[in-house]
Amino acid sequence: MTRASLRWSSLREQLRTSLWPTPVGVTVACAGAALGLARLDHQLSSDFAAWYSYGGRAAGARELLSTIASSMLAIAGLVFSITILVLQLASSQFSPRVLRTFLQDTVTQWAMGMFLGSFVYALVLLPEVRSESPGGPDFVPGIAIFGAFILALSSIAFFVRYIHHMAHSIRASTIVARVARETHESIQRLYPEGVLEGATASGKLPTEPPTRIVRNSAEAGVVIDVDVEALMRVAVERDLVIAVLQHPGDFVPLGAPMVHLWGACDVADAEAERWVVLAQERTPHQDVAFGFRQFVDIAARALSPGINDPTTAVQVIDRLHDLLRSLVQRDIPQPARVDGGGRLRLVLPRPDFADYLQLSFEEIRLYGASSVQVTRRVRAALRDLATVANADRTRMLEREEALFERAAALEAHSSA
Repeated sequence: MTRASLRWSSLREQLRTSLWPTPVGVTVACAGAALGLARLDHQLSSDFAAWYSYGGRAAGARELLSTIASSMLAIAGLVFSITILVLQLASSQFSPRVLRTFLQDTVTQWAMGMFLGSFVYALVLLPEVRSESPGGPDFVPGIAIFGAFILALSSIAFFVRYIHHMAHSIRASTIVARVARETHESIQRLYPEGVLEGATASGKLPTEPPTRIVRNSAEAGVVIDVDVEALMRVAVERDLVIAVLQHPGDFVPLGAPMVHLWGACDVADAEAERWVVLAQERTPHQDVAFGFRQFVDIAARALSPGINDPTTAVQVIDRLHDLLRSLVQRDIPQPARVDGGGRLRLVLPRPDFADYLQLSFEEIRLYGASSVQVTRRVRAALRDLATVANADRTRMLEREEALFERAAALEAHSSA
C-alpha cells in the first residue's frame, strides 16, 4: 500500500465513522436545491400554473414553510436523541468497541441529513416569498414550495424507516452480524486464499544492536496501518534490514521505539515515522484481531453475573467458529520478508492462527466454563475446526478443547 493510499484509507475510515459528513452534504444539497428552484420560479411567467405548483397566497406559503421548518427541526432533535440513546445502550449492553458500527450506519446518517436538509430548505425558501407591496407584486415560488412539501413527506416516510431500522440494529444478532461481516472482509483482504508473501519462517534479525531506532515523537496512539510497500522498497534500495516492533492494534506510547534498522541508514525521522500510522482507536483495515476482540468483549459482558446472558455468548461463539473456520484453511504470512536474492529485508510482527485461537476462547473459557450452553458450543466448534485443519493446527485445537474441558470440570467440582 502506497503512502497516499494509507492517507486515503485513514481519511475514509474517519469519514465512515463520523455522523456529520452525510448530514452536511444533504443539507448543502437541499439549500442549493431551494435556491435553484426559486430561481426557476423567478424565470417562469406570473400566470404559470401546473398541478405541482403551489397556487396559494404569500401568507399561506410562509405559514406552510414555517410549519415544515419547525416540525423538521423538532424531528431532527428526536432523531439525535434516539441515536444517542441507542449508542448508550449498545455501549453498556455489548461493548464500547461496537459503537463504530453504529456511527458508520448509513440509515442513521441519512435520517439526520433528511430532516436537517428539509429544515434548511424551508428556511432558505422563506425569504423568497414576498407579499404585494408598493415596490412590486407578491411572489410565491410555487415549484420550490411543492419541493418543500415533497421533502417533508419523504422525511416522514424516512422517519418510519429509521425507527424500524434502529429497533432492529440494537439486537444482538444484528450487531454480531455486522462485526462478522467487517472481520470477514479484513480476512479476505489480508489473508487471501492460496497467497503467500515472499517470506521465510527462518529469517532472523542481525544479532548486533540496530544502527538506528525510530521512536514515536508525535503522540501516543494505536497502530492502524503499516506501509509495507514503502518499508520493503527502502530496505532493498538502501541495503537495510528493517524490523517493525508493533503490529496493527498495538498501542505505542510517546517516545517508544517503533522501528529498528540495520545498515548504513540515511532515513529522516519524519519519513520513517510515516511508515507506521497511529490513531486513537483500532480499525479493522489491517487489524483482523480487532473483530475477534469485539466478539470476545461482547461474550465476556454477556457472561458477567450482572447480565447473565449465555445465549448471546453462544451467538458470538457461532461467529468466532465461522471466522476461525475461514482462517484455519488459510496460509498466514510469516513475519519475515526477503528480497529476490533471498536476503532478509523486513520483519513485521503479526498474529498467527494460535494467537487468533487463544484470543477467541481464552477469556470465554475463564468466564463461561460454568455455562452448559457455552461449553457445549465451544466443544462442537473446536471439533468441527479439527476436521478441516492441518496436523499442527489440529493439535492446537485439541489442546484448547482439553483446557476448556478441564476448566468446566473444575467449575463443576467447585459448585458441587
